[in-house]
Amino acid sequence: MIRRALIIYCDNTQSGELTGAIADNKNYQEFLQTKLGGEWHDNEIESLRNPTAIRIKQKINNFLNGADYTFIIFSGHGFTAIENDAQYLEVSGGDIVLYDLKTNARRQTVILDACRGFDSVNNELLKSLDETAFIGTISSTRQLFDRAVLSAEAGWSILFSADVDESAVDTPEGGGYLFSLIKAAEIWSETDSRQLILPLNSVHLYATTYLNTHFYTTQNPVMLKERRRNYFPFAVKFVNITG
Repeated sequence: MIRRALIIYCDNTQSGELTGAIADNKNYQEFLQTKLGGEWHDNEIESLRNPTAIRIKQKINNFLNGADYTFIIFSGHGFTAIENDAQYLEVSGGDIVLYDLKTNARRQTVILDACRGFDSVNNELLKSLDETAFIGTISSTRQLFDRAVLSAEAGWSILFSADVDESAVDTPEGGGYLFSLIKAAEIWSETDSRQLILPLNSVHLYATTYLNTHFYTTQNPVMLKERRRNYFPFAVKFVNITG
């Protein structure tokens, strides 16, 4: 299976500096390459720091193009447009909309750690479908992660760090929600002896609880509802599996 991850972190755009965005990039670069994170290879992950809308579109059209599964993290400022209720993300020199992060992968996840307060639109849009088979015995956490992705129905899973008209906490450790997702996965790995796969819907619930008990914030993380049986994995158990 071909997988690609893109981390977009904007620590210095027009709304001001964010100390946590740099930590978010480091945290997810490291987490994804662990067994718990699915053993992504270094060349499957790229980061963009304070990119322009054009640079993001180029990366989606090139680096992410042709992947079976794409995983995108955005850490930075954002807002909900008064004009159309669309989620906008602040990048260098302007704004993009959430749909600009849609790739042509059959299976894709986007996690946004950005504010969702109401504001007026100050820029425009961009935009952007293929499939490959995967067969083989599961002999590593990387292959377990691949199998879990492909066993989930095709679709686009979207997670927000806050509800509409809410801010999102930023800390030196990273965005509160993004940091909580990793901590929730680590706790799951140590305490759940039954499950080998931690799906997005479960880690979202665990992270929300962690966020509310460890950070001074009233934000309410949201995962858009989907009609599906299986969700994409966020983490897999730190073990080697044979068979």
